[in-house]
Amino acid sequence: MRVATIERGGRQLWGVVDGQALTPAVGLSPTLRSFLDKGGAARDLEGLSAAPVPLGGARWLPPVPEPSKIWCVGLNFDDYRRMLGLDFLRAPNIFLKAPSALVGHGADVEVPKGYGTVYHEWELTAVVGRTLRDASVEEAEAAIFGYTILDDLTFHEIELINRDHQQWAKNVDGFAPCGPWIVTPDEFDPSVGRALRRYRNGELEASSSTDQMRHQPPELLSFISTFSTLLPGDLVTAGTPPAGPCHPPDTITGAVEGLGELTVHLTERSVDPQWQIVLDEPPKQRSS
Repeated sequence: MRVATIERGGRQLWGVVDGQALTPAVGLSPTLRSFLDKGGAARDLEGLSAAPVPLGGARWLPPVPEPSKIWCVGLNFDDYRRMLGLDFLRAPNIFLKAPSALVGHGADVEVPKGYGTVYHEWELTAVVGRTLRDASVEEAEAAIFGYTILDDLTFHEIELINRDHQQWAKNVDGFAPCGPWIVTPDEFDPSVGRALRRYRNGELEASSSTDQMRHQPPELLSFISTFSTLLPGDLVTAGTPPAGPCHPPDTITGAVEGLGELTVHLTERSVDPQWQIVLDEPPKQRSS
């Protein structure tokens, strides 16, 4: 089952995608997040009776437009770790990304001019279906509503050269494209070696597999739930395969076998240059 959120005719709709149409589920709850908050599950979406809405002319929104939080995971793919020449941390490397950075499939992402190179990090992402706190791996797996794709776009030099500004580098408006839909676990299992591919302007630039993940999504959700309660609709990424540069006016696509393709278009936005000194700031010396 594919579950999506769209905007058509000025109205936000969510529901089940079937071919070129969406069968709305707003009669069950106004949004997917509110549906999950009330204990809704994929089985409740079977046999929807609302009139299908054509997807042609609709604007794709993030499948969960307003999650309470987005937990991202770094350094989880062995192929990328080896490319970077880094060692795995003893525990997963995690950080938060602002929900306000979310945009949907097909969106134009405005890249502020003068802050360096944008890196395209496309990531398999779990959508939490019910509240998790101190959950076992088995409990976490059972609580996953489904999977989608999220692009963790990042200003590469700011992140790489000056870690003091890492959160800035990752939380620019539009730097979290997500979608186009969620695929439920009965149709998608990331543990069986799903292919992942990254494209720029239609050209394949990198490929990997979920076989390269050190931690599978249920493990990541279980770990995070030991210190941060996961709520219905929250997003948890599984880290990026080998990432690469992009810049306006590129069109970038992240593809995950069994989930589909997430595509956005980069445009350039002029900004006040006074803060571009961040690229010239030397990293601070930290005491051990």
